[in-house]
Amino acid sequence: MLVLASLGSWLPFAIVGFLIIFFSITFTLRYQQKRNRDYLVTVVCSVSLIIALFTASLLPTDVILVSFMKNPNGTFKEWTQNQTTRDEIQNYVEIGYYTLYALVIAMAFLVNPFLFFYYEEREEQGEKLSKRICSALKWTAGFLIFLILLIILGIFVPQLATLPSDNSTSEWDNVKYLIYHFDSSRVEDSISFSIFTLSIIGFLLLTIYTGYGSIACPLSMIRGKRSARLQQQTIEEQCADIEDQIKTIKTKYPRYAKMPPQEKRRLETLEQKQEALTRNAQSIKVVRRSLFFKCRFLYRPLQIVLGILLLLFALLIFISLLLSNINKCIHFINFKQIYAQGNKTLPNPIDIIITWTGKFYPVSYIVLSLLLAYIIATSLYGLQQLGIWFLWIRMYRFSRGRTKPQAILMLSSLMMFIVVAINAFVYLLIPQYSIYGDQHYSAVVNNGTQTVEICTQFVSTDDCQMTVMGRIILRFFYKVWFFGAVYFLLSWLFLIVFLIGCIAKIVRGRESNIQEFTTDRLFDDDNDDEDNPLIQ
Repeated sequence: MLVLASLGSWLPFAIVGFLIIFFSITFTLRYQQKRNRDYLVTVVCSVSLIIALFTASLLPTDVILVSFMKNPNGTFKEWTQNQTTRDEIQNYVEIGYYTLYALVIAMAFLVNPFLFFYYEEREEQGEKLSKRICSALKWTAGFLIFLILLIILGIFVPQLATLPSDNSTSEWDNVKYLIYHFDSSRVEDSISFSIFTLSIIGFLLLTIYTGYGSIACPLSMIRGKRSARLQQQTIEEQCADIEDQIKTIKTKYPRYAKMPPQEKRRLETLEQKQEALTRNAQSIKVVRRSLFFKCRFLYRPLQIVLGILLLLFALLIFISLLLSNINKCIHFINFKQIYAQGNKTLPNPIDIIITWTGKFYPVSYIVLSLLLAYIIATSLYGLQQLGIWFLWIRMYRFSRGRTKPQAILMLSSLMMFIVVAINAFVYLLIPQYSIYGDQHYSAVVNNGTQTVEICTQFVSTDDCQMTVMGRIILRFFYKVWFFGAVYFLLSWLFLIVFLIGCIAKIVRGRESNIQEFTTDRLFDDDNDDEDNPLIQ
């Protein structure tokens, strides 16, 4: 029975694992430069995405394992009657988490930085291979020193925390039992400290890119793209206008006449604009001739329906996170305890829905997996739309088939950070289900009769088995409460970015059918060997 139950929990994870491997490889190949493709970058980026996505996909398996341990009447199943058996099962999950976290740290601090700076140095003309490697190693050494500092801090900082005393407040009596696994090794604390430091960076990225992408993506699907015919007509009119201006300047200043510097600069600017518009005209013609464009009347209604469904899902996420945060504010004691405050007053729609679907295996697993997939997909959409900026300077943009090695390495690293932060985000979004799944327990009411209640953070019973991720988050957030407070504050920033993205997407015009060239992009793409137009 134990084998069958474990198989039922791990089989969906194996299926999702194959999908993750396929998606990671396909995504990397799709965005990389088609010509002069470096397969080392392909391998490293694919492995980075696979590790990050595996880390996120372990959460649904973790939840479904604890849900499988109990019957609907609140009693433990025969094969989980023994606490030792339950702990042994969860030990495998915990080993999986820490192994994947260690791999994430290695990729984020060592492998990806080395390759990134190696390709940065390769762009310098005349640099030898040995010099590029030495320069990349120097930069990587800085990341290694930072990692060592995190490990040292992770060994000592969490040990400074102590459990609440027996005469602690009644509020703490409701939640302090959650830390029954408070004791942990210094190795676990060190890994947790490093990974949660990374996840703070990831959570900040998540608030920006996922906050924007989660609302912008469905709105884009509903609104659709601009009319390709009108767009082509506009481009041709602009080309004709610029051509007339160029002809006027050349007529005014024949070859034998000296052209003033101001007019020369104006002529160069107009010629650059003409070149960019010519490329845009070629791209829009390719779009209009494509089979996909000709079939737009068939898929457009489905796109609108899917966009509406995703919009409702995005609003559900927004409302659930808002209500969860309001709950924490209503019952706020201090930032040291805010991480353990779940749904106590206001209902949480997503939490209620996923907990209810737990009655129908594997619907709850699918719903939670779809939630994670939506967060990841909208994060990629946000990264593609916004690009990577340093202050007001755009560092990289991501175009299908044209992304440089440094940009694709940066993209995979950012996705690792975001995916690592997803577990903490999901806890803030659905605190009850991410800790206990759909478990119930048997409670005795005042008249002595027994009732079956759902497991929450606010019940003082040991008949509820906590998920491994819930235990890791709650334990670490108590030891280093600063992280929990930062996550809570960033979750409000996510809501703000969501609203700003919604307003911006509604006010702005519909998207172009192509990734339009500008005079600035013209210089960036002149170094590429691609002949194909940038088609969205």
